[in-house]
Amino acid sequence: MKRIWNGIAGFVFGLTVLLAVPAVNVAAAEFTVTPAEAVLYTNENTVILADADDSTIVLSEVAADLPIQVTGITSNGYFQIALDGQTFYIHGVGLSATETVKTAERQVYEVIMAQKAVFPEGMHWTNDNYYGWKGGTYIGGYGCAGFAFAVSDAAFGDVLATIHTDYSNIRVGDILRVDQDTHSVIVLEVREHSVIVAEGNYNSSIHWGREIAKERLVDPFSYIMTRYS
Repeated sequence: MKRIWNGIAGFVFGLTVLLAVPAVNVAAAEFTVTPAEAVLYTNENTVILADADDSTIVLSEVAADLPIQVTGITSNGYFQIALDGQTFYIHGVGLSATETVKTAERQVYEVIMAQKAVFPEGMHWTNDNYYGWKGGTYIGGYGCAGFAFAVSDAAFGDVLATIHTDYSNIRVGDILRVDQDTHSVIVLEVREHSVIVAEGNYNSSIHWGREIAKERLVDPFSYIMTRYS
């Protein structure tokens, strides 16, 4: 939720700056509004408008999956919305009923956290423990890798993994190789400057909830394994 509300704060700030610029006079669209109360989410088609008219653009670049308070539906196919006490409009295709990325990551998170029943905090887990992986990039792994692979399979099944080093695109359920490619962790939460992880063979045991600064993740040998398309 912190990332969502940070996004909203930046979004409203951007609108405030834009609204300080004198508006261009355009003919008002003719429409009626049916009152409605709902929270919908931005998507790749979201454009904020001053009126229910595509020519009245206020903001054209909006992050996906931000919650928006809908206050009405217009007769010409737009949502009337409330932002920072002001009224704006978004075309009908620009809002979705559910969070797209967040929904997938929430489901992955819930499955991973359910694995605490199988791998409880403090459970003995060392390089003697092996797990065969369905992710494809490796046959399996011992110790920390084996634990990460087992929890990953619980969440993703037989979906194949890919490897990358884009540390601006870490997602819940990604497996990170860290500490010069000597240790594996699986991501539980992505924060602005850090990640929360679960890991095996941490002091010879299972550990949930360690926070690692993002700056510590990057080195010449480490990488990310993701099973998102």
